[in-house]
Amino acid sequence: MSTFNVLLPILTGTIGGTLIANLRKISKNRRNTLVLVTSVLTALFTWRLLPNVLGYKSVLVGIDEGLRPDPLGMVFALLSSTLWVFATIYSFGYMADKPRQRSYFAYFLISAGVTLGIALAGNLLVLYICYELLTFTTYPLVIYNRDQEAIKAGNRYIIYSLIGAAFILAGLVAVWIWTEGNLTFGNAPLLANLEAKPGMGWIFLLFLIGFGVKAAVMPLHGWLPQAMVAPTPISALLHAVAVVNAGVFGLLRVIYSVYGHSLLSELKVGPIALVIVSITIIVGSLIAMKQDVLKKRLAYSTISQLSYILLGAFTLHPIGLIGALFQMINHGILKITLFFSVGLITEKTGKVKVSDVKGLGPSLPLVFIAFGIVSLGMVGMLPLNGFWSKYYLMQGSTVSGYWPLVIVLLISGLLNAFYYLPIVVSAFTKNTTNHLQPIKLGTNGFLMLVPTILLVMTALALGIWPQLCMPLVNSVIDYFF
Repeated sequence: MSTFNVLLPILTGTIGGTLIANLRKISKNRRNTLVLVTSVLTALFTWRLLPNVLGYKSVLVGIDEGLRPDPLGMVFALLSSTLWVFATIYSFGYMADKPRQRSYFAYFLISAGVTLGIALAGNLLVLYICYELLTFTTYPLVIYNRDQEAIKAGNRYIIYSLIGAAFILAGLVAVWIWTEGNLTFGNAPLLANLEAKPGMGWIFLLFLIGFGVKAAVMPLHGWLPQAMVAPTPISALLHAVAVVNAGVFGLLRVIYSVYGHSLLSELKVGPIALVIVSITIIVGSLIAMKQDVLKKRLAYSTISQLSYILLGAFTLHPIGLIGALFQMINHGILKITLFFSVGLITEKTGKVKVSDVKGLGPSLPLVFIAFGIVSLGMVGMLPLNGFWSKYYLMQGSTVSGYWPLVIVLLISGLLNAFYYLPIVVSAFTKNTTNHLQPIKLGTNGFLMLVPTILLVMTALALGIWPQLCMPLVNSVIDYFF
């Protein structure tokens, strides 16, 4: 595999976004065509890397140290690049009548390229640089509305992210000193040949805080609910694909590519981290139940669900890591679908609160049905893909000796049911006199509905055939264990 092939997915998005930013006189249709072609090519170039990665157990030969796709990186790369295509189509409908579209799509595409830079990074330094770039490329999208609320949310996002970056940088410097300048990811963790040293646990804590900001680990989550002021497609990408998963992915890298499960077991940081993520899971769900604004309810759900991934990772067991990887994939698909559904509801009815959607089911039947089906996946019910995340996480918790985590997962699943399912039930059972006829979606609504329905079908397909994900997931397990 050549360096150019690995660079292609990254360059496609960044170059496409740069072109959009500079083509001031291009027509709307041509611009949208360019955006769509760019996002599709980015995904295709990413999928093209998969055959070279599946099943290998050694570092790919012939790739520069800066970029080195491995099985873990490919999970994040494939998920983000594929879901970006769905978000692109959805954006055409959502943004059709909104201002500043050139700026929106420019940063939209550049962020896709930078996200893939994180996923395909071959060393800790490149990962850190791309991780920081993602903050600055997504900031203009967070403040898209340019009003006081958006600026305040953007400032909080920047402050949280930069503070987190400082912690990561401190940890990076420590690892660089310990390894005598070697930051390259490979078959063995960076610190594999070193004995446990005083301070290693504290340096891991720096990484946990730094990446935990974007991963929304409590109490570092404060920026995330505020970022809901962004347009719905951006909220979906922030909460289901790019930013939050970048934080989770960074922690997975530190756990398995920097420290390794053996060293972390020796340092005994796993139990402490599991307590933190368990608290985040439960408290995030409890706060979500109290949110009346639809997008904020989804935001706190994200805070809870992201920690499922970390829960599986910190068991330091192969089955726990399988559950973490399934959760990363399944949560991305399910949560972006929920955001797409909410975006359709708010755009077509003007309702933004849970209390205001009562009786709206007959007006947007397909949208609320999609929301209801995907909600079952978030609870962890078959035949949705979310079931397999919970299954492997519970199994991994049990075999690793952390059986109380099963109780945490069961309680969280029950809370998910309490704050998701009543939305759909009240939409179809509490009739009003104002919303009995289906609302005509029009072309823009159709562009928003199609990716939503396709993602529901994807969630069902992966629930019925989870083995579709297993070759890549098993490659990650073989690589690290």
